[in-house]
Amino acid sequence: MRKQFSYLIALLALSLFPLMANAQIVGQSPALFTAKNNGYEIGIGKLPVEDGNTLGGLEMRGWVTDGFYHPAVEIRSVVTGPVQNDGFPANLLFSTGYPALTSRMAITAGGNVGIGTELPDYNLHVVGNTHTTGNFFGRIHFDDNGSADNAPNTYSDEAYFELHQLSGFGAAPASTTTAGGLLTLAPGGASNDHQLFFADDGIFHRRETSGAGSWSNPWAKLLSSADINGTQNRVAKFTSPNTLGDSQIWDDGARIGIRTNAPDPAFDVDIKGNTKADGGLTVSNNAFVGAALAVGTTTIPAGYRLAVDGNVICEELRVLLSPMWPDYVFEKDYHLMPLEEVETRIKEQGHLPGVPSAKVIEEAGLPVGEITANQQEKIEEAFLHLIELNKQMKQLQEENEQLKARLEKLEGKGK
Repeated sequence: MRKQFSYLIALLALSLFPLMANAQIVGQSPALFTAKNNGYEIGIGKLPVEDGNTLGGLEMRGWVTDGFYHPAVEIRSVVTGPVQNDGFPANLLFSTGYPALTSRMAITAGGNVGIGTELPDYNLHVVGNTHTTGNFFGRIHFDDNGSADNAPNTYSDEAYFELHQLSGFGAAPASTTTAGGLLTLAPGGASNDHQLFFADDGIFHRRETSGAGSWSNPWAKLLSSADINGTQNRVAKFTSPNTLGDSQIWDDGARIGIRTNAPDPAFDVDIKGNTKADGGLTVSNNAFVGAALAVGTTTIPAGYRLAVDGNVICEELRVLLSPMWPDYVFEKDYHLMPLEEVETRIKEQGHLPGVPSAKVIEEAGLPVGEITANQQEKIEEAFLHLIELNKQMKQLQEENEQLKARLEKLEGKGK
């Protein structure tokens, strides 16, 4: 009888096998159940599940050439405990992988979804990179944290965006807004924590050492076009600690003008106004002074182009005189003052006639060009006197020779 029953069971299994290959769950309330217990004990009955038990799983396999069905994906549930009289929490795990299955996603009893982790701490917890190629639809959550200025040590390896009241900062930005968006970036490690406060009147920034107990560095406003006023080609300067405006420097990329917006096109730099250099000044090419130049002094006497207070040294000095060089002394109609008159003038004036006195030189200085021409005139006059004296000397010598000859002749007759 038992043997016939076994045949009957085998025949029933063979008849049902084609139906199981295409199983369907149909009806008003179709459902598929798996029921887990830990065995049966007499006097106790079925033993309850325990923390860590696998409640059941659905594994999808495929036949390959080695003669076996190999798993490709799996869905299973594990008891996460604690097990109570009326139930227990469990998670749902999704596994894929080749050559071995690996848990990829988990849904906890509390509804947290983890990708890359079986223990998600958030509604969606991703361990690994996240990439979105399509549009993001949803809302950004703003936390109203206006009652406290959270220190850097409250942020760790995160970026946090919140709505923040201006009055909630320990040291508030110089803003007139009531509340704004606060973006906190905490890279972690040795990197500083940074905050951006998006106010109605601008964006403010501050930073602090990672993990510090408070924000001690001041806020700085990020300048925008609303804070910057200027003129094209004018070099900007700070008109206040947070604003920029025009300076006195004009630069169009070809030439620079100081105190002018129309520099002379013949020069690379054009300065309108006085210029002072407290340090050294080196000119490697030609230098042109249009008016007067003072060295070692700030006073330039009227009528002069160069004033030097101190010694001047050079290898050669060339003076170009406007008046005629005194070759006129050699003209036939030139009046040469007789030496007797020169002597009289020297006795009366104490210096050569036509030459500045020592007092005049002391008071007015020595005009190099003028005095050189003056001295040349006296040298040429002196040569004219020497020439005349030489003629007179030769005449006296000739007369002396004649007298000497006559005297010798007379003496010879007397003998």
